[in-house]
Order: sequence, then C-alpha cells, then structure tokens
Amino acid sequence: GVNFISVGYLHSQGNVLMDPALPIEGLDGSVDLGFLRYTRSLGLFGSSSKLKVLAPFTSGDWRGELEGVPQSRSATGAGDLRLTLEVNFLGAPALSTKEFSNFKPRTIVGGSIRIIAPTGEYDETELINLGSNRWAFRPEFGASHVFGHWDLTIAGAAWVYTDNDEFLGGSTLSQDPLYVIKGHAAYTVRPGFWVGLGLGHGRGGRTSIDGVDRDTQQRNWRFGIVLSYPIAKRHGLAFNIGSGINDGAGADFDSFGIAYQYGWGEI
Repeated sequence: GVNFISVGYLHSQGNVLMDPALPIEGLDGSVDLGFLRYTRSLGLFGSSSKLKVLAPFTSGDWRGELEGVPQSRSATGAGDLRLTLEVNFLGAPALSTKEFSNFKPRTIVGGSIRIIAPTGEYDETELINLGSNRWAFRPEFGASHVFGHWDLTIAGAAWVYTDNDEFLGGSTLSQDPLYVIKGHAAYTVRPGFWVGLGLGHGRGGRTSIDGVDRDTQQRNWRFGIVLSYPIAKRHGLAFNIGSGINDGAGADFDSFGIAYQYGWGEI
C-alpha cells in the first residue's frame, strides 16, 4: 500500500551505449539521462513485493569506429521502458506499516523479473540509437542477510534478448545470453539513511549479424556507491557514482547521478 515517484538525472562518460550489443570499437560517448520511475509495494501470496516502471529520456553524443570506419551520432529522445517485478519468497512477509516498523529481518530469499520494452526512438539507418528495437528479459534470484546495521546481498541473473531484425539497413542482430553475478553491502545509519556498495561481473552476450558471429564476448565489471538520505517523512534524496570496466567487448565508463523520491500511501 505504499507508492513512490522518483525523478532523477544520470551522466555517463566513456564507452557507454543504450544497447550493449552494438559492435563499436574505441567509442567515446557523453550521455545525459533523465528518468521518471513509479514504484508500488504489493503483497503477493503473503510475500512482500514491488512493482517498478521506469521511463528514461536521453541525450547523447558518440564517436567511434565500425570496422575501421569513423562513426558519430548525436541524439535526443525517449529510451526503452523498463518494468520490474520483485518478490521476496522467504523471510519478508507482506506487512502493514505498523507491523513493518517492528519487523527485524534476518535472511531473505527473493527474485525478480525485469523487462525492457522496445519503446525508445529507433532509426534503422543509424548505428547508434536511443532504443534497442528488441525485447530484453532479466530473471534474477538472490539472498540477503542482516548483521546489525549491515545488509549483505548476493544475486545471480541472466539477460536474454530477442533479435533486432531492423539493424542498420535491414540486417538481423542476435545476442547470446549475458550471465551476471553481483554482491552488495549496505550500512544503515538510521531508518531511510543508508550507504551501499555494489560489485558485479557479467560474462557472455556474444553477438551475430545475419548469422555471422562477431568477436563481442563480454567480460565486464561494474562498481557503484549509493547514498540514500531522507529529507522529510515522505521525501528523500539518493546519490550514486559508478564505473564499468571491460576485459573484452562492452561498456567502459564512469557515471554519477542524483534522484528525488516522494512517497505516499500507508507511510
């Protein structure tokens, strides 16, 4: 019975794209992304759950090479819509606000499914686009445990992609699944005020164009820091910085962002 609306801004610099399957080398991009996100807490079969919908709006400038030919693009517009359903299977029952205030979590096991829908702007005559023109699905499972003020989490996921059959002049772009493992450590200073660290590794995601495999196997690392701070009962701010490093194809970038959140309902 709790709802949240978030508005935020994220800036990324480096080899960063809206679609990680693109076969571009030596890319230098500067991307500004604004987003609007709605979150609602739910009770599904007695378990605490959340539904999230995120709509991005992006502006970026990119320069790079495709098979030795320089490419550049500037674009502004809507990105792909993201929908996520999270469900805690064990250790986190659906509770009222009063019950939750007295709840002491220990070990929680849960999962989620994220869907990226091809709603963003796309032009098959351009190599770099704000939308990916394909569906992506990410099932994820994980567990967390609370030690005093610390909350430690480990999770595994797999990104699965449909084909883009309108890739750069009518070719078909396919991508193998990308497998991810990640860990998080969060320290709670007081309710609503916490700091989190995250580290993740992704492997796989090789692409092919019209059935011809490309040398695009990904071996990526991600690192991030998040700080969440409540400024009033229904209002909060979040700050984040992050980096991506690759040992193969994939993104290599630095980013920072800020978001404001407002909540209503049974708060």
